[in-house]
Amino acid sequence: MSDMKKTKTVLQFFFCLVLLLSCIYVHAQKEESWKEWLREVEPIITKAEKSVFESLRTEEDRMRFINSFWKVRDPDPQTRQNEYKLEYYRRLNYVKNHFRSTRSDQGRIYMILGEPAERNSYSGSEQVVDSEVWTYYGEERPGLPPVMNLLFYRRENFGEFRLFYPGADTPLDILSPGYRYGRNSSIQAFNEIRKSYAELADATLSVIPGEGIPGMPATSTSSSHVFAQIFTLPEKEASDTYLRGFQSIEGVVDVTYSFKEMPGSVTIAVSENRGYKFLNYSVLPDVIHISKIADNLYSAKLNLNLRIEDMDGRTIHQRERNIDFKIGDIEKKIIEEKKVMFSGFTPIIDGVFNVNIIFSNKTTEEFLIHKERIELNNKTVPVLLGFKVDDIQSDRFMPFSTDKYKMLFDPRFVFNKTDSIEGIIFTENKPDIHLIRVEDEKDSIEVQDVVKHGRYFVFKQPLAEVRSSNYYLSVKTEDGEAYRKIIAVLPFLAEKPEIYEWSDPLSSGHAYNFEIATQHLNSGNIHVSLEYFNKLPENLWNSFTIPIISRAYYQNRDYEKVVELLERENVTKNYSVLFLLGNSFLELKQLEKAAEYFEQLRNYGDTVRINQVLGAIFLSLGQRQKAKIYFDRAKELENKPEVKKEEKHQ
Repeated sequence: MSDMKKTKTVLQFFFCLVLLLSCIYVHAQKEESWKEWLREVEPIITKAEKSVFESLRTEEDRMRFINSFWKVRDPDPQTRQNEYKLEYYRRLNYVKNHFRSTRSDQGRIYMILGEPAERNSYSGSEQVVDSEVWTYYGEERPGLPPVMNLLFYRRENFGEFRLFYPGADTPLDILSPGYRYGRNSSIQAFNEIRKSYAELADATLSVIPGEGIPGMPATSTSSSHVFAQIFTLPEKEASDTYLRGFQSIEGVVDVTYSFKEMPGSVTIAVSENRGYKFLNYSVLPDVIHISKIADNLYSAKLNLNLRIEDMDGRTIHQRERNIDFKIGDIEKKIIEEKKVMFSGFTPIIDGVFNVNIIFSNKTTEEFLIHKERIELNNKTVPVLLGFKVDDIQSDRFMPFSTDKYKMLFDPRFVFNKTDSIEGIIFTENKPDIHLIRVEDEKDSIEVQDVVKHGRYFVFKQPLAEVRSSNYYLSVKTEDGEAYRKIIAVLPFLAEKPEIYEWSDPLSSGHAYNFEIATQHLNSGNIHVSLEYFNKLPENLWNSFTIPIISRAYYQNRDYEKVVELLERENVTKNYSVLFLLGNSFLELKQLEKAAEYFEQLRNYGDTVRINQVLGAIFLSLGQRQKAKIYFDRAKELENKPEVKKEEKHQ
């Protein structure tokens, strides 16, 4: 080959190499730009959207996706600009300049909710750690309360601001180390903070102003539910129908939280005990990550939140358990070999409901989420299923139990060959019970050991001679199949879980009646709820129960009774109480008193609607000048850019 040809060949090779490297570089740049876009929209992109976007392979599809992503969020497609997109990138720039990143707690909240209506800082105080309370108005965004106080704090005055979770975090976390000395309880810490900073102290109880009782378990608060609603706003406020133009979204899993998912098993079952119907629930995380806090001491801050909704999305019951999970070396070794099960229960009324369970490990920000639909009526046949029906040695109410027996079970419903399948069936007539192999439904075993005990039947089926496989446990009554559950008979030995559960004393009947009354109230069964409320003894008509009972009277249009109850001195005049009083006095045509309470409501938020109501009241009273002040204030608030933006999203 001549030198000329060699030179030409070498040049051609280098030209191709440069062209190839250039293509690789350009492709890498484009790939990085898509990754950067995903990082930018991380706070609002849904899991389904992200899954579809990551599956796209062409530049054209990606650009088309991004255009559609912003288009479905545009509050007013008739305008030239996309107000949502402009506001989003304004927030993004603000977060980058003030909160490090959108993954920080403050950054994430700011990206979702925007600029708070009020921001109170408690930084620099010797008494408390650096803290901030951000106040937001729900403005009828899906699932949010009218007013929210979100507390951020720097633990031990170190690191970045963290979101405070009432219940999982306590007032002790807000006291500075020097002031914490000698105050070992949350009540002492709360009282100490309240001496100087009342709003800060209240924010440690609940995100909803006026809710929560110092020193009481947070079973009645809605903080976890509010956080769930905040973090799912991006899911609720954007339509994903456009995704069908890219690929099928069937099979894409939707999640309630975008934190780390925690694998595990959840079981829900209904039982009857001493005249009450109970919803029982049990959570079995695959693993509980703990942190070492001292020699021979490990800890995790756990939270178990139960929410029951009707088919219209109304919450009829919510219960929250905060678990300060502390164990030593011996217990640590046990839970490394066994799984840990957390069980609870609550009285339940008849109806069709969605049961939502959120089990969270605040230490690691992991969440296990379970949703299940249940239907309860006079034809429902409750069944408790497990590996042992155990005699009860106590008169306490317990989960998964009757007055005489308690069901021991594994939420995974796995059984060893040495076990028996046992159960309790709440029915008057003897049921037919079969164990049916999933792979061949003709392979069936009829359970013979079925014994009646009062209003229920107890059954037992030993598994020593049953082949290892998956089975349906089928229960049939005269109305047909009432229950079917898949269980697994294992060829190897599975350890039974360690049990942590809550129980109630025998004297809990009045508390159950109050809960049943509240559930009927939340379901819209006003007359039934009042029947239950009026069965309560006088000592249970207290500062906690009266505001709830008053809601029933308000919906029954007995406004005089509402006023009589809520004007008592022992009733805290929080947002919901002031709202009921103001509206009740309006209905009673006592306008001066109505104005008094609506004025107090302005302390919780100077909103358009409250000013319009006050303007109308004073106009009716003939005080035109004062009415004008409120109407002008309402118009001023309406013209604020952030108010306009919120109204477009509504």
